[in-house]
Amino acid sequence: MNLYKECKYIVDEAVEQVGIDKDSLRDFIHQSCDSHEVSIYYHKAIEFCAEQNTSEGGQWLEDCESLIVQGDTFGSIACRIAFATLLVECERILAETIEELES
Repeated sequence: MNLYKECKYIVDEAVEQVGIDKDSLRDFIHQSCDSHEVSIYYHKAIEFCAEQNTSEGGQWLEDCESLIVQGDTFGSIACRIAFATLLVECERILAETIEELES
């Protein structure tokens, strides 16, 4: 998976669905990342984490103090890291998109 292309698709879909309201865009993007296959299927998440640079997603989780939760499995941690990695990249692309739309 190309992380940039996947996140650009999510952001473009968000703009198409909800317009340019920043809060609505962030909500849509959060839901899209949360329900993405790499965020819910262990195998997909583990594969995603092996292929992508997940350091920013891992840092985001550490900042939220939710990287590891008691009772986690390897797969659930991978899903959480994959979600955060998608979300961070989508937020970065969203900021660029909003800047372009406001210009």
